[in-house]
Amino acid sequence: MITRVAPSPTGFMHLGTARTAYFNYLAAKAAGGKFILRIDDTDLARSEDKYTEAIFESMATLGLTHDELYFQSKRNDVYKDYLQKLIDSGRAEFKDGAWFLITPDFRSMWTDEIKGHINISDADKEFIKEIVLFKADGTPTYHFASVVDDIDMKVDCVIRGVDHISNTPKQIAIYEALGAPLPSYYHVGLILGPDGKKLSKRHGASSVVDYAEYHPEALLNLMLRMGWGPTVDDKSAAVIDTERAIELFWTGGKLRAAPSKLDMQKLQWYHKKYSSKRS
Repeated sequence: MITRVAPSPTGFMHLGTARTAYFNYLAAKAAGGKFILRIDDTDLARSEDKYTEAIFESMATLGLTHDELYFQSKRNDVYKDYLQKLIDSGRAEFKDGAWFLITPDFRSMWTDEIKGHINISDADKEFIKEIVLFKADGTPTYHFASVVDDIDMKVDCVIRGVDHISNTPKQIAIYEALGAPLPSYYHVGLILGPDGKKLSKRHGASSVVDYAEYHPEALLNLMLRMGWGPTVDDKSAAVIDTERAIELFWTGGKLRAAPSKLDMQKLQWYHKKYSSKRS
């Protein structure tokens, strides 16, 4: 199994992205596979070195060691090669200064490994007819670069938040145009603030660097329970360190699509548990 996380260095690494990284790390390690860190820095105008360094620092602090590292900004030749494949097969057209995907009749549904069969709306089907592959400035779009990278890196399992469900039909269209097999998709519930709204800075610290005062394993325990739950019923499930989480991830637990609230009291409880172990 090959998984990945693809943070964008246009801001500090958000807690939701850190959770995505942890889930994909666990999924790969539990299957004896490979975990890829891919820096989504195609937006050169907004990407900053300080945010890239913060990504590396956050991953290191959490102990999420990657097996391979890529920068999308250095892969433009790869994206152009895949674009040429679509041009040669008659699946891309040039208009208004950009390259668009040519899509025939598209599928009516796709399958998420958590939520099951998901119907594709008429609105999505209309959008798919206008998918931009390469922009007029000569850079690939998010959807095209993401799919090309996943194909090229042989990523076969994608775990991400449910807010990406709307992206999936568009990406499936690109997969099918390139004649590539789809990965398994797992869309987990969003992290919510105390008031039940989508987590943001209004609800307290929302980037990994803001949690530096807490033991890293305490933060990992909190993130693990926001979208994944153990199916084992024993005392060891109260606190689950990374080593144990790897053992349980696929065979002793399951991912969930329901949203989860950020529970700072629970984080403090985990922190006390790990702090007592160190003392």
